[in-house]
Amino acid sequence: MPKGDAQAGVGAASTLGPTQGIFVMAVRHEVENLIRRGNIFYWRPRIPAAFIQCPPRSRLSLTLHCSDHRKAQIIGRKLNTRLAELKMQSQETMSKQQLQKLFEHERDRELERLDDISTMAKRNGRGADVMEMELDLEVGWAYQLLAKFGTRSDLSLEGNCPGLAFLLKSEVPASHIEAIGANYRAELSIARSAGFEDGIRRLIYNFDIPDTALNRERAMSKIFEGRAAALLDINDRHELVDRSLSEFKLRSRTDDPSADARSTGKAPKPQGGEQRVVAVSAFEQECEELIANMGKEWEPATARDAMALVRMFKSVLAEHGVEHSGQIEQYHIGRLRQHFNDIPTDWGRSSRMRAMSALELRAEGDRLRKAAEAAGTKAKVGLSSATIRKHFGNLQHFLKHVRGHGFDVADWSFEGLRPKKPKAGLIRLQQYKPSPKDIAPIFASPIYTGSLDCRRGRKKPGRHIFHDALYYLPILFTYLGARRNEFAGLAVEDVEQDENGLVIQLRTNALRRLKNAQSHRTLPVPDELVRLGFLEYHAAIKRLGYEALFPDLFSDRTRNDPGDRFYDTFTPIMQEALGENMWKRSLHALRHGMADTLKQAGVPTEVIDDISGRLSEGSETNTRYTNPAGLPLMRSALTKYPVITATIEPAPLQLLPWVENKQAPPWARKGKA
Repeated sequence: MPKGDAQAGVGAASTLGPTQGIFVMAVRHEVENLIRRGNIFYWRPRIPAAFIQCPPRSRLSLTLHCSDHRKAQIIGRKLNTRLAELKMQSQETMSKQQLQKLFEHERDRELERLDDISTMAKRNGRGADVMEMELDLEVGWAYQLLAKFGTRSDLSLEGNCPGLAFLLKSEVPASHIEAIGANYRAELSIARSAGFEDGIRRLIYNFDIPDTALNRERAMSKIFEGRAAALLDINDRHELVDRSLSEFKLRSRTDDPSADARSTGKAPKPQGGEQRVVAVSAFEQECEELIANMGKEWEPATARDAMALVRMFKSVLAEHGVEHSGQIEQYHIGRLRQHFNDIPTDWGRSSRMRAMSALELRAEGDRLRKAAEAAGTKAKVGLSSATIRKHFGNLQHFLKHVRGHGFDVADWSFEGLRPKKPKAGLIRLQQYKPSPKDIAPIFASPIYTGSLDCRRGRKKPGRHIFHDALYYLPILFTYLGARRNEFAGLAVEDVEQDENGLVIQLRTNALRRLKNAQSHRTLPVPDELVRLGFLEYHAAIKRLGYEALFPDLFSDRTRNDPGDRFYDTFTPIMQEALGENMWKRSLHALRHGMADTLKQAGVPTEVIDDISGRLSEGSETNTRYTNPAGLPLMRSALTKYPVITATIEPAPLQLLPWVENKQAPPWARKGKA
């Protein structure tokens, strides 16, 4: 009926005479699907999705050949009833056999595609690359989330998210959660598209499954299950990979049941006075337990650093034939220290170098040294003192964890190995503290005087002034001295009105966490920000329905760091404005500059610390017996900072086009699969 009748209806409509065919517009009638064109009534319903032979979202168009509205009402209601009956007759559910066939079809099709990719990887010399295997596993777990939780949920994979709990319960390494989340959000976006649903309709039609909403949902779940099963079945596809290099817990299908006990790396219960030991091959598993125990005390970056240290230490131990914790000697700790001196400085940024053994990594460092000597430059080899201190701190955490769980570990010493912390006097000299005069040229840049366009032309003079993170954040950093992520990750709801004016509530939100307890604070919005249209900007962003106060710093395709995004965008503009006067650690220096300017103006250090979100050290009065400075005191202190934005002329509110139209930012890229 649908397809033929639709064509017949169009034909019937086209048989109107010349006079009838000329009408200004169609007028809707009070009966559903009934419209009037001129004097003639038409029945124009949308074809139900259950009629899969018809194109999606198409309509019937039938002339009723009558101009009497009473007759048209009767005919229209009867046609609506008949259409509903036809739709209800197709509400059959699929059988378990059909579901299983659908699952096997999608799994096998995905396996064929992955085998092709694996073959090309081997051809390009990446057949034994652990990164290739881990990429498959990350995408596989992303599909598992879609299969388990459906496409109507938005899993953050943070805090109390059930998706995060599912992954951790499934023993997915914490260091891979972020990558899995990026893949999950990318696939979720595809799964919610109209094109994906059309593909589901075609697939279930090929399997003789009735097209109903329930069947489409079940089919979608089975498709994701099939893809996940294919991606997670890596035994044949990645048989050349050294599994010990991966953080994922992997078992071969040929393992005997007793191997499960050995795969933990933990020795059986000792007899007599013997000590328990933990195998070096199981160090990553122990580190995962440590990360889980630390919970919210550790940022994701801290957890990644700890796992990187453990993997590095494991590689050094393997190089010296150490098999379990009881064989580790002080000598091996010294070897790790020397290893830090001989590896490329940026080894952690390269997936290729992260997959190298300790010996290969030092060979790469030696190659860089020789190349630098030949070119007369300084080789980027050897970790900094601060990084080495951080690694030894993580090693100490790991040592305490292993020993605390009853395993035999020698009493290692870091004496003479860990670089000393710089003295306070040297730390003070390390960071430049820009004065208001140093910072002022930034506010004469095209961001504030007019730029060429909203993209790469922001550095070039023009007539456009856009209100976004680039416009407001430099003012906030200058006058309030907050940390980069504290302001870049503000939510719309974090800006409030109190009895004394507009305030910013710095608190943990869905977009980012704060560094520590004292980072939670309330700050007054600078008067200059209000003068330059911040209230209007806040209202516009809220009206558009955004959660983030600065949505231009966020991608809807991957989970990115808004502070990093602002840094990457603003630093070139800052460099252009300051030229040779540009200082190191440019954005963080604004925080130091604000504190120094207030101190030189006579503001008490304790008040400056409360504004900056630091905990003043010293007397009990500062830390125990008093609350942070209140808003009136903060407002009074902040007036001591000179107004260096007075030259900026207020401009009519103009949002970035993609923000106003709620489109994906031009810089957004789909996460790696």
